[in-house]
Amino acid sequence: MYYLKLYVTPLLTVAVALGILAGGVWMWSGFVLTLILMVGGDALLGADYSTPDVRHPMLIQIPLYLSLPILASLLMCLAWSVSNVDILSARAAGAPWHLLGGVLSTGLLVAGYGTNVAHELTHQHNRVFPRTVGRWVLAMSANADFSIEHVFGHHVHVGTAADPATARRGEHVYAFAVRSTWGGHLSAWRIEARRLSKQGISLWDPRNRMLSGYLMTILWAALFFSAAGWVGVGVFVAQAAFAKFILEVVNYMEHYGLRRRAGEPVQPHHSWNSNRTMSAIVLYSLVRHSAHHERARVPFWKLDPYPDAPEMPVGYLTLILICLVPPLWYRIMTPRLAAWDARYAADGAASA
Repeated sequence: MYYLKLYVTPLLTVAVALGILAGGVWMWSGFVLTLILMVGGDALLGADYSTPDVRHPMLIQIPLYLSLPILASLLMCLAWSVSNVDILSARAAGAPWHLLGGVLSTGLLVAGYGTNVAHELTHQHNRVFPRTVGRWVLAMSANADFSIEHVFGHHVHVGTAADPATARRGEHVYAFAVRSTWGGHLSAWRIEARRLSKQGISLWDPRNRMLSGYLMTILWAALFFSAAGWVGVGVFVAQAAFAKFILEVVNYMEHYGLRRRAGEPVQPHHSWNSNRTMSAIVLYSLVRHSAHHERARVPFWKLDPYPDAPEMPVGYLTLILICLVPPLWYRIMTPRLAAWDARYAADGAASA
């Protein structure tokens, strides 16, 4: 059963692609279905604190590597749908509205399936094939920096002022998304420049992973240009921006307000954790974030639940929706931060 659960997200992505191909109101089906599955599933199924007994880890890799061809097919379906919509024509009365549904549905899956799987694969940075697959998937959301900054920046500086992906107390998600996007991109360039300098390689060499990441994204955009010209490129950019924004919302809520002294070992209480069943299934245990930051090299199926770690009050997608309303977010999280301070301030982290 555990292996079968890993195919929920690939099958959901295929359903989204079919909805886009069907056109019309069906282009919204993926967005609506994902909301129902994750929000409703987390509410009904509650938490799961078990750790699977995995005897065939190779079987787990299959849905991860399928992300590239499945998501590529999803993008092709969206590009094809744009080529069949005359957005500027008065005759296309409901077409732009339905196309928006396709953009949101695609962006949601590029983030939820793509970025999430790429996160797992690019942590295997010493292995060429998984890293390359992960980077091609990240390019779908114009995320050239993530495989660099997340692994070599965020995991080093998490919880400190040096980490652009750690949200400050009182900072709303929209300001954070801008700061994290810009700061993370600059950080990736600095990390890559240091790596190349140590090897005596020019910053403008093709081996620069930021430059090759840009090229990957341009090639995905070229698919849309070939289908629908600059309108197609605009649609690609729109879904990529939406997927990127979802990533930043997730970054926001995973470490909001938590503090760590520079040089202090990363511990479970430096991340907001979750063990919601449906979120864990759809997002490949990303929700066990406390364990992931404690031991970043551990594959997702081996992450410990850490029921005593700081806990998110609801599932991931539900919390994403709450983040979009800052007063509601503060109302929920302020007392949790006060409890965190009361428990962990003694080690100096709360004043760091």
